[in-house]
Amino acid sequence: MEGHRLIDQALSTNTEIEEVWITNKSNKSSIGEKLLHKIDNKNIPWSITPDKIIRQISDSLNDQGIIALSPIPIYKKYNKPPLQSIYLDGVSDPGNMGTILRTAAWFGIKSVFCSSDCVDPFNSKVVRSAMGAHYYFSHFDSVLYEKLFSDLSKNTIKIVGSDISGQSIDTLDLSDSLGWCLVLGNESHGISLPVRNFITNMVTIPGTENIESLNVSVAGGILLHALTSLKVVTN
Repeated sequence: MEGHRLIDQALSTNTEIEEVWITNKSNKSSIGEKLLHKIDNKNIPWSITPDKIIRQISDSLNDQGIIALSPIPIYKKYNKPPLQSIYLDGVSDPGNMGTILRTAAWFGIKSVFCSSDCVDPFNSKVVRSAMGAHYYFSHFDSVLYEKLFSDLSKNTIKIVGSDISGQSIDTLDLSDSLGWCLVLGNESHGISLPVRNFITNMVTIPGTENIESLNVSVAGGILLHALTSLKVVTN
């Protein structure tokens, strides 16, 4: 993990951190001092490391002079269909993936599923863009969409996709369902045809006709805001 904010976010979720390395300059900064105070309180080992070493390890052009090592979180195995979830179908850009994860965490989504052709969700750029979102999920895994969508449908959970030809998200009614799964497709090709066959509600975001489409992470944020505001059947 790279950067003060990401490491601070991980500390706030009680994430296991094995060790921290920080440059002398970052150590003497006010934000560095505050962060190291939290690190000391959790008895996490840390050490001063030369700038050159940090730059060699860092994947960003302008590193913040601090990195931390943490094991990949252990998530629950999927066995019962969640009432609110996201399925990422071929999302290939790490910045988009990270932003979607961060937005999902903001809206309280605990279950995120990915197709096998998505970018590695633990790619360093994904991790930086997600800003600690990885530590908020209960389910976060690559799954076979056929089984997932079949289970969702059997449990009266709608599968919502996004396409320019869909109905306005403003008119979507989910009052006859227990929940929903939002499908977000590839940046260039959208939702794949095999996955489209499982979509129960195809929606679009109203806008002007001057712009062809929205970035998938932006669209995902707008759709999540709308979906989390809709009423569904209560058990």
